[in-house]
Amino acid sequence: MSPPPNLDNPAALPPPGVVANFTNPPNEAVLGYSIIIICIVIVTFFAWFRFAIKLFIVRTLHFEDYLIPFAWLAAMGHYAVSLVVFDFAPVIHTWDITLRTLSTWLFYFRLTAVLYNFSILLIKLSILIQVQRVFVPRGPQTKTFYLICSLIVTNLLFYVALIFAIIFNCSPMEKGWKPWVEGTCLSITGIAIAQAIFNLISDLLILFITQKVIWEIVRVKRSERIGLSVVFCAGIIPCGFSAMCLYYNYREKHSADLTYAAALMSMACYGEIASGMFVLFLPVLPRFFKHLKMKPLFPSLFRSRGTSGSGKGSEELDFVDVGVAGGEAGGGVRRGHGRSVWHISYSYDQNQGRTERVVTRDPTALAKEFEFKEFGGEMVMESVSSVYSQDEVLVPARRG
Repeated sequence: MSPPPNLDNPAALPPPGVVANFTNPPNEAVLGYSIIIICIVIVTFFAWFRFAIKLFIVRTLHFEDYLIPFAWLAAMGHYAVSLVVFDFAPVIHTWDITLRTLSTWLFYFRLTAVLYNFSILLIKLSILIQVQRVFVPRGPQTKTFYLICSLIVTNLLFYVALIFAIIFNCSPMEKGWKPWVEGTCLSITGIAIAQAIFNLISDLLILFITQKVIWEIVRVKRSERIGLSVVFCAGIIPCGFSAMCLYYNYREKHSADLTYAAALMSMACYGEIASGMFVLFLPVLPRFFKHLKMKPLFPSLFRSRGTSGSGKGSEELDFVDVGVAGGEAGGGVRRGHGRSVWHISYSYDQNQGRTERVVTRDPTALAKEFEFKEFGGEMVMESVSSVYSQDEVLVPARRG
């Protein structure tokens, strides 16, 4: 058994001509603190403003809406622990800290990695569930349905296994933050690179699926198709941050300056969480602006578009689900207030070969209208042929 090292020695040998500086080392503290604080503000705004829109304006919460607060909590934990790390190692070189400080840094670094991956997992699941709910019609199970389900299961299994690998990669566990302890470890940087590769691939797949559905399956006017495409093209931002994380993970693996390279990688990951929350927030933003036009905070800035909740000009369109217990068949109409958290925005009646009847409160109105409440667009379901391809989706079109 080798004797324990002197914990007051530098954690790494400095380059030739460089002297270790434990008292006032050069650092990038201002950059690190600024990025964390900005990300805390952005993530908090996107997460809770989105939740408020769904709760108070859309007045419907879906399954992904219950995951987002937990993703926010994990993200806040990740940022909080990072602030603790920056208190004693603010983006500094490894040779400017002692072995004792490095041990503390390694412990907190693992904790931030666990919280980061937990937050990313919940964000990805929320995005995938939202995409499935919005773009996959209820009724026949399509190829898109199975592809999204496989991505959900794959992400869930991968990130759970990854979190366990980060926690238990060393035997004994304390060797993970005390390198001088005898034992064995899996390469934590190798695990991080595998995670970054998977993260980038899954982000690209999510982006590809949404664009494929918008441009090849959902049949709408070209202007509406472009609008949907632009909204969901926001998914390219997390892809960019994922690529940055992969790049800095690779640099960390091949660098002798562990703490500095890992700090740069962490700052890219801060942005990845924020961009994921942005992707979840953006689709509900049009619904918020539509609400402002109907009930403006500053009425003089908007034209009046009907009364505050009564009258024909302000009638909102309701819809019902296909196959929901208690629903009325044929010409009957039921108000669609009892929606489940898994509710999707449109349905396909496989037996009838047509869309579900969706009507306004005006009994003389055409019984095929509904409000795409989440995105703020009022649309009409066109007649659909009873012959559907394996991946056909209903045909929404602008009313009037």
